[in-house]
Amino acid sequence: MAVTDSVLAFIDAAAADPSTALHTLVVRDPRGIQVEAYWDPYRRDDRQLVYSVSKTFTATAAGFAIAEGLLHLEDRVVDLLEPPHPVTGRRLELTLHHLLSMSTGHDADSIAFTPGPQGDVAAEFWRTDPQTPVGSRHVYNNGASWAIGEIVRRVTGQTLTDYLRPRLLQPIGIDIDWERDVLGGELGWSGVHITTPDLAAFAQLYASGGRWQGEQVLPEGWAELAGTRHIRTDDRADSGSEWLYGYGYQVWMSRQGFRMDGAHGQYALILPEQETVIAITSAEPVTSQPLLDLVWEHLVPGLGTPASALRAERLADLSLPIPRDAGSYGSWHHAGPVPVRPSLGLGADQSPVPDLSDVSVIRDAAGFTVDLRVDGEPVTLTTPGPWRRQPLRTGGIDVPVALAAAITSRGGVRLRLCMTDTVHVLLVDLDDKGGGLAWQTTPLHMGRFADLSAP
Repeated sequence: MAVTDSVLAFIDAAAADPSTALHTLVVRDPRGIQVEAYWDPYRRDDRQLVYSVSKTFTATAAGFAIAEGLLHLEDRVVDLLEPPHPVTGRRLELTLHHLLSMSTGHDADSIAFTPGPQGDVAAEFWRTDPQTPVGSRHVYNNGASWAIGEIVRRVTGQTLTDYLRPRLLQPIGIDIDWERDVLGGELGWSGVHITTPDLAAFAQLYASGGRWQGEQVLPEGWAELAGTRHIRTDDRADSGSEWLYGYGYQVWMSRQGFRMDGAHGQYALILPEQETVIAITSAEPVTSQPLLDLVWEHLVPGLGTPASALRAERLADLSLPIPRDAGSYGSWHHAGPVPVRPSLGLGADQSPVPDLSDVSVIRDAAGFTVDLRVDGEPVTLTTPGPWRRQPLRTGGIDVPVALAAAITSRGGVRLRLCMTDTVHVLLVDLDDKGGGLAWQTTPLHMGRFADLSAP
């Protein structure tokens, strides 16, 4: 009886689910990368935004600072992070441990998930006293992650990236870009751009007890401490099943092991018993529970099983969906702003909306030429039809994008614009209804189109 290729079974199952859109997949263990897959237009060297996976980098910086005696888990936050105004009550009881485990006692996030002036974030973080006893409950709290990052910056006198570079990034040969606020501080709770192989290498440290090629890189015992459940999460009635196993130090507990976890389906699943990592980037507009179910159903049980003869060929021919093309030639034009049409995408929330206007499309024997205005600036993009990568110049920045285009059977135009430094794809239709646009997955912190590039 033929052995089922677990990787291809996972890919096929994900492709059959319209709510799931894989971008990259890397499986590795201490021997190196065992599986590697990229869905066109994404490539191996793309540094995608991994959202809250960034929190684990922030926590790792705190782990180094603790090992160097600069911080202690029982240190009071009020002593480490001077409030902009006098505080009282339970805020005085908060410790670094409570920040790392998100057990601050708040009943909601203490800051908004948007970049802003560092001083404003501090005022927002300190504004609300925990509503329940400190350490009594878990509530997902981006403010806690911001505070950890700010504390590390203060006690080390360095940015998080500069502090991590000789301790973490250089020893394992990886690099990151990290989005910053207007005062120059990394966001802490989000903003890391990283390649999927580098994400897998970072996660491998945690899967291998902090060791890399026989050398201890993470502080002794930190990987085990961070990957321990420090607070329950199964009392959260609004949680899906994958978020009920508890929370460690800026990581979620899983059915096995634990995981780094970012919005819209950015993951590094860490399996210490197997010393194996599964790193995924994807675009899950509603919930990523179906994707994680497929990981546990297909990938994890199949770890170590042989690849089929078809695997290499299949992995070399993966692509994000592109519109079906009717093959017509001609020209199309939409004057003025393109309105939002949420029905184009799967996610109802379409804010922030990109400023696209005055779209003209010409299709001839060479392919498509698209002229449009982005944030008020003229832009020209081209594609033969399938994905074509190119820079989109706006706001003085070349945003890496890939364009796919097609003519529908009803004579309309469908454009798909993938921002390859992120997980986001913009859907634009020009048709007899007047046209419309929608995000397949909506960016969570974007003030302008130029923000959709790595810093």
